[in-house]
Amino acid sequence: MTFAGWELGPLDFFRDRWADSRFKDQAIAFLRKFVGTDSESIENPAILCREGQQLDGEMPSPEEVGALQLALIFAFVDRNPRSRPENQDRGWAIGTADNADLHVWPIDLEQGRVVKRTGYLVATHTVAFGANDRELVLSPPVDLHMPFRAPSPDSLILTGIYETVLGSLRSPGANHEADALRVAVDWFARAWRNTATVEYPERLVYLKIAFEALTGTSRNWQSARWLRETFEALPGTTASDSEILVWSPEEEPVHPRCWKDKCGHVQRTCITDLEHWFMAFGTARNTIIHEGTVPDLTYTGQNPAYGGPFFFTAEFLFRAVIKVQLSKLGYHDAWHPESWRALRDALREQIDR
Repeated sequence: MTFAGWELGPLDFFRDRWADSRFKDQAIAFLRKFVGTDSESIENPAILCREGQQLDGEMPSPEEVGALQLALIFAFVDRNPRSRPENQDRGWAIGTADNADLHVWPIDLEQGRVVKRTGYLVATHTVAFGANDRELVLSPPVDLHMPFRAPSPDSLILTGIYETVLGSLRSPGANHEADALRVAVDWFARAWRNTATVEYPERLVYLKIAFEALTGTSRNWQSARWLRETFEALPGTTASDSEILVWSPEEEPVHPRCWKDKCGHVQRTCITDLEHWFMAFGTARNTIIHEGTVPDLTYTGQNPAYGGPFFFTAEFLFRAVIKVQLSKLGYHDAWHPESWRALRDALREQIDR
């Protein structure tokens, strides 16, 4: 598949695209060192290269690497269906951030050597091995889950995230919405790591930070209002779009909310189902952080669209609002499913004939 000037596909697809035979031999020997969860060499790994160009080993810039990584993670995770009681047994098809990790690894062509690096706070650089050294094995993370027949990512989503994040990394501060999206997607990616060392309370906190980055505030009611206004400004929505947005245009402000202003006066208003859910989500986060206890992490409000574990409603809602933001940034109808856009294009083509 292609997106934003890049090609992504299995190794065999690029068999005639190598610029140099020596580089090809060393690179393929190195790729064979990656093993799957069964400890067997990955036969046909996915590789990434610039669209229409030969594989010459030229390193992408740090900004390109950062943008590619976030785009791949978001787009692959976005293919997951929303977690519901009826599909709890479909874990075999679920991808995590770990499945979209991008490996950029220098190879010494003169000596055929690579360096195995692990860790971050305490980084370890293992003695360089030859790419053909039998002792060199690149094992997957312990908690890596390999989904079965996971669908390919949406190229428009890949393009939108990549170009938006790349622009932010190259010119930070030039586009506030792009900067906010970049930071938000980064925290979303952390929440979708499959490591068993991070449990649901921590993942909920990660997602709350992602929403704070996107909405520009840590105040629950302000984030909730931002989300409501963002969805309400989306043209052409119907009640059926709740399946892909969670939010529905039929929501009305029916939940009373009371608070005291700076002068101690009681203020009252009514909020929508979306705002009510987000306030409860934010309260759960505050309880975890400020009270040191873990509350019930399930929302039991009246609207079933928001019902269930906070994490899974939050991550699906976050994906929806990111795609709404992409639509506003020029990636038209990104919030619609790829199949809907394909049908739209086919109808337009028929009309134009």
